[in-house]
Amino acid sequence: MYKIILHKKVIKFINSRNPKDKQKIKEKFELLQNNPYPSNYNIDVKKMRNANGFRLRISDYRFLYDVVEDELIIYMENGDNRGDIY
Repeated sequence: MYKIILHKKVIKFINSRNPKDKQKIKEKFELLQNNPYPSNYNIDVKKMRNANGFRLRISDYRFLYDVVEDELIIYMENGDNRGDIY
């Protein structure tokens, strides 16, 4: 199982969401911990084309993360609304 480390921008973004969205984000993060490269329909992840890392989509929110395989860490670099993150 991977450990998720959140950048302080991501923590601030999550804390500003309503409780229902916070719960949805938490559930998707838990799924991501088991497999940061999912290929199923429970979680929407794509590899970034122009940058290193991956994009996690949770409704209108996007989270950018990178995986450190040696240490089994998922580093969540950024999180924001769909139009503001890219």
